[in-house]
Amino acid sequence: MSYFKNDNVQVAEYEYDFAVDGGATGVKVLSSKANKAGLPASAIVVGHQVLIQTAFAGSGASCKIGCEGDDDKYLVNTAVGGLTAGLKTSSATAFFADAANEDDVRITIASAALTAGKLKVLVHFVNPNA
Repeated sequence: MSYFKNDNVQVAEYEYDFAVDGGATGVKVLSSKANKAGLPASAIVVGHQVLIQTAFAGSGASCKIGCEGDDDKYLVNTAVGGLTAGLKTSSATAFFADAANEDDVRITIASAALTAGKLKVLVHFVNPNA
């Protein structure tokens, strides 16, 4: 029988914080922040959670969380009024994090700027090449 070199689930943690990252519309790559990195090219994502720590605000604003290849893979476009403190979303849908499209984690702010909000994205993965 053959096993992965590292068959333990690892967790990558990413954070968006209005007070640090600002709220202007557009894309903010969370995996490019200091002391963060994209998922390994060989990663197999086995699940994720999005945890809203501070309620989001911004008149008419919406946001989604995903990656370059699928900009709402982790959180579909949601009006900020629905992103209340304590809200948790999750999925156990597995996928390969190919380096060209799915190794980054980003938030896209649309329609209007945010004026508040903080969240964490936890991505659970195994890395067969580690």
